[in-house]
Amino acid sequence: MKGSKSFWETIGELLKTNKLAIFLEIAMVILPFWGGVLLNGRIGNDHISLGGNLILLGGPIVYLGLAVSLFLLWSATRLRGAGWGYFGLIPQKGWLRPVMLTLGVALVTLAAVKTVINPIINAIPAWGVPDLSRFDYLNGDLPNLIIQLVVIWLTAGFLEEFIFRGYLINRLTDLFSGRFQLAWVLALVAQAVIFGLVHAYQSPVGMFKVGVIGLAFGLSYLAIDRNLWPLIIAHGLIDSLDMVSHYFVGNEPELFTNSCYAVQDYKSLTQTGKYLKCGQDFCSLPRRSA
Repeated sequence: MKGSKSFWETIGELLKTNKLAIFLEIAMVILPFWGGVLLNGRIGNDHISLGGNLILLGGPIVYLGLAVSLFLLWSATRLRGAGWGYFGLIPQKGWLRPVMLTLGVALVTLAAVKTVINPIINAIPAWGVPDLSRFDYLNGDLPNLIIQLVVIWLTAGFLEEFIFRGYLINRLTDLFSGRFQLAWVLALVAQAVIFGLVHAYQSPVGMFKVGVIGLAFGLSYLAIDRNLWPLIIAHGLIDSLDMVSHYFVGNEPELFTNSCYAVQDYKSLTQTGKYLKCGQDFCSLPRRSA
C-alpha cells in the first residue's frame, strides 16, 4: 500500500516512544559487552599477545562483545533517526570553554575519589582494596605502556563515555520519562551501577569505586548540558595518569586516584602484590629507589 511504513521504519518508531522497545534495545546493547567481560573473567584469558613481550590487555571475547554492542547501538540509533548530537558529540566553538570544562570534570572526579570514595573504602577494612593486578605488567615496560595508553584513550576515554554517558543516560531517561518525574536521576544511578558491574575484574570494592566514579561523570555530563567531549578527555587523562603510575611504581597504590593504604614493608608489597594494612600509612613512607 502506498504510503505504508516499512518494517524497519515501524521498528524505528517503536524505539522512539515504546517503553518495552526501549528496554529491549538497552538490554541488547549492554548485554554483549557485559557478557564478554564476565565470560572473559571465567576463562581467564585477559590479554591478546602481539608478539614478543607486547600484549593487548583484554581478551578477544571482550572486544568481540564490545564490537557487537557498538553495532547494535549504532543500528538502533540510525533506526530512530538520531545522530552524533544525541550523544553529546557536538562541534566545539573555540577552545577555552572545552578546556575549562575538561579540567572541571577531572577535578570533580578526582575530588570525589579523594574525599568520598577512598575514605569510605579505608573506613571498612573488610572490603579490602580494588584488584588492579592486571596492570602489574606495565611496571618499567615502556612499549606496553604506550600500547596501553592508546587503548585507554580509545576504549575508556571515548567508548566508555560514549556508551555509558552519551548513550545509556539518554536512553534510560527515555525509558523512565513519562512515569517518573525524576527520570534523569534514575538514569544517572542506573548507568553508574551498570558501569561498576562491567568492571567486575576489580573485585566488589573496585566495582563500588568505579560505580561512584561513573556517578560523578554522569553528574558532570548533565551539568555541562550533555557535552560529551570534556568527559572523554577527562576520562582519558585520569586513566592515563593511573597507567603512568603503574609504569613508575608498579604494585604501589596509584598516585592520582587510589587510596593511601598502609603496608607492612616494601618487601611484602613487592612479593605479594597486595596493599597490606598494618598501621603505617604508605603515603608517609619515602619512595623506594629503583
